[in-house]
Amino acid sequence: MNGLLRRIAIPALLLTCVVIEWSRGGDSLPNWLANLSVKTGAGSDKVLRILIAVELCGAMFAFLSSGLSRRVAWLTGIAFAFSGLAELSAIINAPGDAAVPASMWIAPLVGLAIGAGTLALLMRPNPTPAPRGRISALKVIGAVAVAAFAFGLAGRLDLAPRTNSRFSSSGAEMVVLNPSEWVGMTMAEAGVARHVPSLTPLTLEGTKWVVFYSPTCGRCHEVFRTYFSGPQDGNVIAVLVPHGPGVQVLPSDQPADVECTGCERVSLPDTKQWIITPPTIVKVENGRVTCVTSTDYDRCRTPADVKQ
Repeated sequence: MNGLLRRIAIPALLLTCVVIEWSRGGDSLPNWLANLSVKTGAGSDKVLRILIAVELCGAMFAFLSSGLSRRVAWLTGIAFAFSGLAELSAIINAPGDAAVPASMWIAPLVGLAIGAGTLALLMRPNPTPAPRGRISALKVIGAVAVAAFAFGLAGRLDLAPRTNSRFSSSGAEMVVLNPSEWVGMTMAEAGVARHVPSLTPLTLEGTKWVVFYSPTCGRCHEVFRTYFSGPQDGNVIAVLVPHGPGVQVLPSDQPADVECTGCERVSLPDTKQWIITPPTIVKVENGRVTCVTSTDYDRCRTPADVKQ
C-alpha cells in the first residue's frame, strides 16, 4: 500500500466508522467492547466517545503525515481484524441452539475482511521506503492540537444510548433495560422512549412515577396496592412488561392486571423479550429521572406521595 493510498483510504475508512457510530449511537459499539465497558465500569457511552476520538485522531494523523499513515494503517488493520474475530467468537459461542439471524454475521465478517485486507496490503514490500522523519516541537504541538480537537468533538456529540439487545435461545430479540443507569436522564436519553414513545410527553411536566410490572408477578400487585392505591390522576404510568414471544407462562392466581385507578397504561412491545426486574419504580421530575428502585420502594414513593 503506497503512501498516497494510505493517506486517502485509511482516513476515509476511519471517518466512515465515525459517521456510523454517530448515527447509530451505542448500538454501534461492538459487543466485546460493550462488555468491557460494563466490566470496567466506564459505561458504553464513555467508551464509544473514546473510540470516536481515537478514530478521529487516526484519520487526521494518517492524512497529515505520510510517516504516521503507515503506523495508523497497521493499527487500523489489527483493530478491525481483532474486533471481527472477537464478535464472531461471541456469536459462535452464544448459548442456545437457535439460528443466529444473518444480519448479526455481516458486521464482524466485513470488519474481519477489511482488517485482513489492510494487513495483506501493508505486508507487500514497499519499493520506496519513506524516510524517517524527525520529531520536532511543532509536530508535538500539532499532535496535541489534533488530539484535543478529536476528544473535544467526541465529547460534544449527541449519541443515542445502547439498547443492550441480543437474541435468546428461541430466536427472539432480548433487550436489557438498566433503570439504575437512568438517573439524571430523560426517557429519550435513557433509550426507553424509543420502545414506548408516549413516555416522553407523559413525563415532561411535574412529578411522575413510571412503574414497570408484570401481571403474573405477585409482588407487582402488592406494590400497586400498597403504594398506588386510590385515584392517581395520571401521575402514575404503569408500563406492562410482556413475557415475549415463545415464552411459556405458567398459570397464575393473580388478577389479569394490576389495580391502578387513574393510571396511564402503556406496554413495551410484545415482539421482544425484556430483561428488567419487576416491579421497578422510576420517579421522574420535570422530565428527568431522579430515583429508581426495584427493592426499597419507600425511597422513591414515600407515604406522603400515596393518595388514599
